[in-house]
Amino acid sequence: MIHDLFPGKGAAEAGDDAASDRERDRQRAYSITTWLFACLAVVEVGLGLAFYTQIHGSPVSGLFIVFVALLLASAYLNRRGFRVPSAMVGVSTAAASYAVPCVMFGPSIGAEVWIVPMLAFPPLLTAPDEKRLLIAVYTVFGVTFVVTQSMVHMMPPQVRLDARDAELIRMANLAGVAVFSTGIIYIYRQIIRRAETRLARERERSERLLANILPRAISTRLSRDEHPIADQFEDVTVLFADVVGFTPFAASRRPAEVVNLLNEMFFAFDDMVERRGLEKIKTIGDAYMVAGGVPSGLTDHAAQVAGLAFEMLAFVAALSRDRPEPIRLRIGIHSGQVVAGVIGKRKFSYDLWGDTVNTAARLESSSEPGRVHVSEETRRRLGPAFPASDRGSVALKGLGSLRTYFLEATESAGALTRPAG
Repeated sequence: MIHDLFPGKGAAEAGDDAASDRERDRQRAYSITTWLFACLAVVEVGLGLAFYTQIHGSPVSGLFIVFVALLLASAYLNRRGFRVPSAMVGVSTAAASYAVPCVMFGPSIGAEVWIVPMLAFPPLLTAPDEKRLLIAVYTVFGVTFVVTQSMVHMMPPQVRLDARDAELIRMANLAGVAVFSTGIIYIYRQIIRRAETRLARERERSERLLANILPRAISTRLSRDEHPIADQFEDVTVLFADVVGFTPFAASRRPAEVVNLLNEMFFAFDDMVERRGLEKIKTIGDAYMVAGGVPSGLTDHAAQVAGLAFEMLAFVAALSRDRPEPIRLRIGIHSGQVVAGVIGKRKFSYDLWGDTVNTAARLESSSEPGRVHVSEETRRRLGPAFPASDRGSVALKGLGSLRTYFLEATESAGALTRPAG
């Protein structure tokens, strides 16, 4: 990976969480580009000119030692976070390393090919909002090119090479441009791959977060920008469960103890709900709301919700055995028609509305600790698999009198589990 080539932290990586991945990639790309160009200066120009000075007596190789030092200084400044000074030092050095051999050796060495990367790659090494820096880079390169070509055509070369030596340097320049361009392309290919990987990872994380908040089918519709998401279901089963006496319990306990207890219960309830193919709708304080038959069809939703109720009671009973104070649940279940949909602008919520929801909530509040209180509609859907005792007519706030039942616990009542998947 690119960041493994030159380890260490610059200003954009020194623990600054606000620095974007894009800026870090650009900083790394500039550093690697500078190092690449410095290496080419050492290998291709520095050693090459050192060889020719032995023949022609030119002192130009000393300048390229300075150029290499300046390029390394540019990489160091970039590493320290001095982006604009780093860029200008690197760009000016690159321009000078192009101009000097052109003036010294004339047009026969083909140094003009370096104008291609000079024009092509600056936009890759500057941010979209760094327009002034980009203009400055192109100004340096443009002025250098015009002045250099004018000098080359107006004055004779200071070092004359025979045709064989000139051809060797020309080929070296072509090879240098090819290596430099290939290196830049490889760097940005790696950056693109890293960006695509980050994007895929972020998309997966977002989808996972949405799946934790919303039913999978709903999150899929939301990701397709479907709006509004609103459905009507003719036959669903809604369960409300509430911890008896939780308000005074919470008032007399440390916050961590209260939260840990609710987490222990609700974590277990979440697993039960998922295993049965049901849908957790929400928690309201210490109350837990579940629905069966939404958003995807579930033909045995009443049986699965009733089985869940007994499984919840069994878990709470086991949890109470290790506590000085017993934990008890009241549970109410009702079946019927609901409207379901997603509401909210920034914090989405999948919720249900209608008399079925209100009735289930009233059945819970009028239930007894450790009992599963169901309506006649739910009782009819359950059939003989769940024995029930007739409670008679019960007055439910806002709904009038309804005939209700208590489901009777049996060995098989909590075992009606829907196969996973």
